[in-house]
Amino acid sequence: MKYVRVYAATDRPRIADLYDFTTSLPGYEPWGSWGLDAICLGPDLRLYAVDWIPLEASFRREKYISVAAFEDDIARLHEAKPAYEHYQKEVHLAHPLALGGDPRAVPIMIDQASHAKACSFFNKVYARMKKETAR
Repeated sequence: MKYVRVYAATDRPRIADLYDFTTSLPGYEPWGSWGLDAICLGPDLRLYAVDWIPLEASFRREKYISVAAFEDDIARLHEAKPAYEHYQKEVHLAHPLALGGDPRAVPIMIDQASHAKACSFFNKVYARMKKETAR
């Protein structure tokens, strides 16, 4: 299943605050989610897939060379309506891969507020572990 969620332009600043993009990905703007990844517009106007956990530039992968390429690709997807059981939800692994989770584990669908809290918590755990490992 390909699960893509595109954020409205008017909602992107709220989402950037919710996930603390100014700390995690300064200069990037959240455009949506694609499975377990955030889709972010970079300072170079390319769209990148970045793991939600850890949400940092070193984990970015170029997904689209331009906004137009992204828009062309998503135009072929089915638009979800409010009656869809996963409408406005995010894909989440209970035990993140970056922290030793099983890549074969079945992800769950959770509301965005819960997803943001979980990502924030696990991103802090990841940063703390990374800092301790560097010592």
